[in-house]
Amino acid sequence: MNLTHPGVGGTGLLLDVSKLPKEEAEKFQRSLEQREYSSYTSSLIPLQRSLPDIRLKGCHSLYTDLSLPETSVIIIFYNEHWSVVLRTIHSIMDNTPPHLIKEVILVDDASTDKVLKEPLEEYVSRFRKVQLLRAESRQGLIRARMIGFQQSTAPVAVFMDAHCECFPGWLEPLVTRIAENQSIITTPTLHSLDSRSFKIVKIHEWGKRKSLLIPTLTFPNLLFTWSSMSEEEWKKRTRETDPVRSPAMVGCVIAVSRSWFKKLGMFDPGLEIWGGENTELSIKTWLCGGGLEIIPCSNVAHMYHPHRPSEESDIRYKRNIARVSNVWLDKYKHYTDNYDGSIADYGDISDRIALRDSLKCHPFEFYLTNVNPYQFIPGNGIYTGLIRNVELGIDCLDSGGRQNGDKVNVLLYSCHGKGNQLWDFTDRREIRIGGQCLDSGYGDNVVTKKCHGLRGNQEWEVISLEGHVLLKSHGYCVGVTKSESALVLGKCHNSALQQWIWKQNRKPRIS
Repeated sequence: MNLTHPGVGGTGLLLDVSKLPKEEAEKFQRSLEQREYSSYTSSLIPLQRSLPDIRLKGCHSLYTDLSLPETSVIIIFYNEHWSVVLRTIHSIMDNTPPHLIKEVILVDDASTDKVLKEPLEEYVSRFRKVQLLRAESRQGLIRARMIGFQQSTAPVAVFMDAHCECFPGWLEPLVTRIAENQSIITTPTLHSLDSRSFKIVKIHEWGKRKSLLIPTLTFPNLLFTWSSMSEEEWKKRTRETDPVRSPAMVGCVIAVSRSWFKKLGMFDPGLEIWGGENTELSIKTWLCGGGLEIIPCSNVAHMYHPHRPSEESDIRYKRNIARVSNVWLDKYKHYTDNYDGSIADYGDISDRIALRDSLKCHPFEFYLTNVNPYQFIPGNGIYTGLIRNVELGIDCLDSGGRQNGDKVNVLLYSCHGKGNQLWDFTDRREIRIGGQCLDSGYGDNVVTKKCHGLRGNQEWEVISLEGHVLLKSHGYCVGVTKSESALVLGKCHNSALQQWIWKQNRKPRIS
């Protein structure tokens, strides 16, 4: 193929498949179908590729302590491509001070790929600190991680996906923060490893709030999403290198004190296969006296690739979420999937509840008040539900049903009380449905646009009158045109066409 240093420095290799011989093009396509990423491309990139030092200015002098505790890195794989697993290991070994790594524990979750048997054993035997464990039957990510943890011996454990690449200086910042406070769980700055070209793309810019995203929880499925850091949290930081309080974690790279992880009951052994373990660990560390931080000086690239959905995996995930919500969310469990076990039985949770009681953990209200007061829970806004026009009586604000990033004109439609008409007024002063927010930045049009969390044209006032409310943005009010055919944003006036009936649900968490 006449390739010269493919993938060097984290660059990508984007193949023009149309120019490949037929047999090679078929191999390329099969690799995508088998693993949902291009293992064909990965095979063309060296297993040991150097990555640049991308640390922020000031990071090098912050993390020079030679007496940091040793670390066990635990990596789970199931039919992961040989080259991807080994590149993960090489990047750890090449970019970590040897005295910090006590062991790298590879756990094979009953892979069937033959190259991951004897050939892998032979290859990793060159690494003195790498251990290879084999599960006799498929355990799933969560329980396989526990197998690795039980085998580990270092005072700090790092759980890492098998499709990562670590940059120089990635581990010292994570361990330093844990050495300062053992009840803090740390995660790195995550960058994207492209699943087709294997190019590493930097995502975060710690010096700009508008481009700085942190993980937060989503309801009703308790997955994570990337959200803008609040202005209050941004102002607390004095340097780009300062740790960032994070309400939730992604789960692909987690560093935790061994003693703290055991005190928290480790991962819930009742969780199955994959999903929910990072949510459970995020919530309980905050509620039980610890915290979760992103460390800007630590950099790891992670390959996000789609997982084939199936009815079975969806049921398993909802079962996991029901366990988490019934143990940790108190009355807010009602806003999550399968909280009542109607979709899948979530099993016996008595030991988890006993654990929570023994640790004297805070109620979930503490999380909403002190960790993420901007947490969006559909159906639990300050105002929530139908927004009915006073003049017309039977017509309500309707989002139109589209949930993409394009702006969409909001409709006035006969009230039916279903999804497109169930609005929430949030603590960020948004009027939103799901991920779409009312946006006033388009003349006199009333539109929805993807929520960005930065206030501006998506910041609203809900002004309470006697039984009615005004929806106001930058001095203008949402109303209905005189022909009663469309919504319009215009000068506020004393008219029932600009007055709305909207149920007040609770007080704001932030004054």
